[in-house]
Amino acid sequence: APTVNLHREMMNERNYECYSEDPIISGYMAAYFIKGAASNNVYCYLKHLALYDASTYVYFRVWCTEQNFRENYLKPFEISITEGGADSIMSSLNRIGCSSSVVHKGLLTEVLRNEWGFTGRRVTNSGRSMSIPPFTSLYN
Repeated sequence: APTVNLHREMMNERNYECYSEDPIISGYMAAYFIKGAASNNVYCYLKHLALYDASTYVYFRVWCTEQNFRENYLKPFEISITEGGADSIMSSLNRIGCSSSVVHKGLLTEVLRNEWGFTGRRVTNSGRSMSIPPFTSLYN
């Protein structure tokens, strides 16, 4: 925890874990949750980066414009990292367009590391640790 995915569809079986349909509210709730946990020496794995809808259909492709992706679906993650100091993150197992989110260079390197300055740990939703840079195969 915390899960900062947005409530994207009403049939998502993971909605009970998510904070809100609003990216700003979700981001700040997670940021302060993370700060409180960190003050007690607890690591929080911010999850599920990104566009994660459901456990049942984890390999489905999700299509989204970059503007919508950044303004809505990435915003709570950005706030949690930049404001809350999140240093652990769990990536999802879905596909963003044609690319797997586990090895998506634009998301994991350009946005997460270069734009937001994230230097912490990253694991996949399967629980296997991923090395940096994110091009290591999930099945090595």
